[in-house]
Amino acid sequence: MSVYRFEDKLPRVHPSAFIAPGAYVVGEGQEE
Repeated sequence: MSVYRFEDKLPRVHPSAFIAPGAYVVGEGQEE
């Protein structure tokens, strides 16, 4: 599952990101 890969790449992203796609984008933006 790609989901696991994402978690390993962005461990800082909160679990809520998986539920809300918007949170995922925010997490990626903060990382950069």
